[in-house]
Amino acid sequence: MNMHQALLPLMLLILWLPGMAQDEPAADCLPDSLAQQQGAFAQFLTPDFAGDRQQGLANLFRLGAAYQAMALRCGYVPSEPEASIMLEQALAWVSPDELTAAQAVGDDVEKIMIELENYSGDPLTGQLLYNGLEPALGGAVLGCAGCHENEAAAPLTAGAWTRVNDIRLQLPAFEGYGHHQYLVESIVQPMAYLAPDYAATMPDIYHSQLTVQQLADLVAYLDSQDQLPDEESS
Repeated sequence: MNMHQALLPLMLLILWLPGMAQDEPAADCLPDSLAQQQGAFAQFLTPDFAGDRQQGLANLFRLGAAYQAMALRCGYVPSEPEASIMLEQALAWVSPDELTAAQAVGDDVEKIMIELENYSGDPLTGQLLYNGLEPALGGAVLGCAGCHENEAAAPLTAGAWTRVNDIRLQLPAFEGYGHHQYLVESIVQPMAYLAPDYAATMPDIYHSQLTVQQLADLVAYLDSQDQLPDEESS
């Protein structure tokens, strides 16, 4: 049996556990369930240093990572020293830019919509991000307000929810879209649709400057913009 075959049960277990955590989080984190999971990981990741030192070290590392993931999923909050050690370990192997990129929401709208189901957006934080008063990922300052408060440059922020709901989603191109899907796509894929009478000026960078939580906050803020738009701003 090669290594990939030996690890197949573990791979299946890893794929199974997140789904259980979402569907039955309480049961998944009960003592008996945790003990079963711990035992399963220990069985497939036995660090046999005498038989194969390198593989033993790999299994030891993966076993630790699996245990940490279990603890975090079930509500453990690392202490400040523990969090600092985890960050130091990450930075020892990846650059700050790579670490930032790993946290970015990306531009896969379908995937983002699934992830957003686990987040609650804060419109006040979204407003701060939108106006450049709260830093985005990696300290980036968003320039949303610079254009969207100027009707000559971009559709106004005011009335965004109403405009999307009453006008944009009525277009054949957006059949089947939900309100949040339209907003998400507008932010992470700004070239997918251009509002009538406006040029392609929105930078295609925000997918790399926002976490999922920050995107949820921005969407929550735009949801609060339900003023009635006039004809020119629609």
